Formats: sequence, C-alpha cells, structure tokens
Amino acid sequence: MDIHVFSRWCFMLAAISIGSVLTTSTTKPSTTEETTTTTPFVVPGKVNNLKTTVGTSSSVGLSWSASTSDVHFTQYVIYTSRGDECVQAAIFLCLPNNESYSASNCNYILAGTTWTYAQCHGNMTYSVTQLDSNTDYTVSVAATDRFIIGENSTITAKTHIGIPASPANIRGTALNHSAILIEWDVPSHNAGPMWYDVTVLKEIDRASGGYIADREYKVEGQNSSSFVTTDLLSSWSYMFAITASTKAGTSNMATSKPVKTLPSAPGEVQNISVKFDHNQYLTVRLTWECPPEKMRNGHITSYTISYTGNISLTLTAGSFYPEDPCSAPHTVYLPVIPDGKYIVQIWANAEFLGNKSAMIFVADRDKMYYKDYNTTVSTADAQSLIDVSAACGSIIAILIVAVIALVLTRPRSVLPEEGLKFGQRTI
Repeated sequence: MDIHVFSRWCFMLAAISIGSVLTTSTTKPSTTEETTTTTPFVVPGKVNNLKTTVGTSSSVGLSWSASTSDVHFTQYVIYTSRGDECVQAAIFLCLPNNESYSASNCNYILAGTTWTYAQCHGNMTYSVTQLDSNTDYTVSVAATDRFIIGENSTITAKTHIGIPASPANIRGTALNHSAILIEWDVPSHNAGPMWYDVTVLKEIDRASGGYIADREYKVEGQNSSSFVTTDLLSSWSYMFAITASTKAGTSNMATSKPVKTLPSAPGEVQNISVKFDHNQYLTVRLTWECPPEKMRNGHITSYTISYTGNISLTLTAGSFYPEDPCSAPHTVYLPVIPDGKYIVQIWANAEFLGNKSAMIFVADRDKMYYKDYNTTVSTADAQSLIDVSAACGSIIAILIVAVIALVLTRPRSVLPEEGLKFGQRTI
C-alpha cells in the first residue's frame, strides 16, 4: 500500500476517536507525478477579550476580537443561557461563506446579519436582546468552520431592573362587616425589588355604581399576594386597584370586581319628633328619618316603634323591598291619654336589628300646641314616607281603650307655664 494513503487513514481514525470532523483538501498536480495531500479541518481558535458593554433591562451588550489562531473559520455562534436552559442561539455568517452551523437544543435560533471577512476578523460587537429583566445569563461566543465549532469564550451578565408586569386576578373577600381580604396573582417574572400599591375605591353613594379613591396601602415584596383592609363601612361596596413597581417604573393598573362588606346593626334613626294634631286630640304624630346613608349597615326593610306609658304599644311600620329608599320622613300616629308620660323607642330592621333611638314626652291636654325635639345625631341624606295603613287597626283599638280610660280619669288643672313637657334620651 502507498505510504501516503496509509498515513492518511491512520490520521483519520485517530481524529474520529477524539470526536473531530475531517475533510479532504484539494488535489494538487505535480510536474512529475500526480500526488494527493490531505489536510484535516481542526477546531477554530478561541475568540479574545470577550467583555460586556452597555446593557438594559432586556439586553446584554458584548464585544470581542477574533481569534489569533491560523485556523480558518466561517461564522460565529453566540449562545445565551439561563441556568441550564439555552434561551437563544444567534448565528452570524462571515462572507464569502454561506454554510451555517446547526445549533440544536436551544429555545430560539436566530439567523443574524452577515458580516464581511474584515469584520469577522477584527473587533466585534453584538447586543443580545429579548431577555428578561433582573436575570442572570451566561453568554458564550465561539468561532466555527461550517460544522466544527471552536472553543467557547464565556461570560456572565445580569440584565438591569425592569418595569414589572401587572398583577393579575385581583379579587376581594368580605371577612366581616368592616374588613375585606384583597388577593392577587404575582407577576410571573421578578423584575427587581418590587412593591405593590393598593388603592381602595369606595362607592360614592349607596348602590350608585360610581367609585372614588378612599385610601392607599404599600405592600412590599414581589411575592406578596394579599392584604387585609379594615375600618370599612358595613354593607358597602368597594373595589381595589393594584399596580406593581420597581425603581425602574410602574406596571399598568389591574382592578377587581366590586366587593361588599357584610351587614351589621343599622345606626340610630334621626330627628325623632312628636306633634299634637288639633283634629286628633287622642293621638300624636310621630316622625323620624332613617339612619344616615353610611350608617344603614344593611337593607332596611321596616321599623319598629315601641312606646310605654298609660298606653303601651309595639308596632312595625313600613314594608320596603329591597330596602327603604329614605326619600322622605317616616310618619305614624300613636294613641295617647292626656297627661300621660310616654317613652318612645324606634329602631330600623335590616339583616340585624338596629340601634334604638328614644325620646320622652308628656301629653298635656290643655296645651294643644307642639314642639319638635330631635335626637343629637346628623341628618339623614335621604328619607322615606312610611305607609301606616298596616298599623291602623292597632291604633283604632288603642284609641277605644284610650277613650274609655279618659272617661274614667278625673280631670285636673295644669299651670299655663308648664305647657307640653318634652324630653328625649338615647338608649
């Protein structure tokens, strides 16, 4: 066997054993005889001076210079990895070559621009883009000759802090009559040291559908996902708007659906007063207003009036569905026996029994004028007129009793300066 051919096969077997790829050079004719020489493709040299340059929250800038090795190369391959995951491979051809190295096992393969021979063999710059913010990456740059990749030059870099994505799935759960648990899904990517701004939006008026900012909270930590807000109005509707922020900026706002706190006992009715009716000698007209709007604490459906004295009576006034609109004062007529001292209590009926408001008055037969006495509380925003027809039967029956009692009662004189005696107290 020709010694040249034998040498060539031995070299090829050795090369295969170490995983190299060999090829055959062109055949050069001789003036005396035709001979064939074989030159193996060896691994391209390592690039020099790989450095990071200007980066952003989504990019890493690179610079390097070509290998000083004499080994030929036709392209560059730039791998970008996050942990053990290759997220991007960029391939750049060096003219006049047009054969690309095949990069595998990478999430994204990018065919970059084509560089001239002079560019490829000089000082190179490139910016790896489409990266996540505030993330550590490993970037490797290697020169290749068609299907043979050179030794990697590797560097680590971290992208800058970025603007986070919006929190998602904002939801609220009423814990009791004055507290709501707010929860959200954190952004999937940690863009940097993060906090959340939670804005509590309160309904402007009961069942109005309009909301205004009521208060704000700052919740630290990217992984924070809940917060409890307290001191809220009972049976009142709230919404919640949340943004995520880093020092780089603030995400878009995400908003929850309306959430209503649980009901509680309604506040006291307002502006209780009695008036003697000249045409109804044995009755007084009792009027009041419903609790202030933000103290109704539930759906008020009726009122209970309880009064004691010479005549004792408890009755329910009003029948409202779904709730009292509170658009006018409430009125009922109560039977009285002259000169009797009476204690009147009124409270609203909702999901819970309301707080009681009370007043004391004396029915003076000789003074047929009246005075209005109000409890010391704020005036309601809206009022409602009660339909008293349901109570008429009870009132008529009590009036008959009152008339009989009046006949049996011996008249007595009252000093003119005493007049009608009114007083009031709150229980």
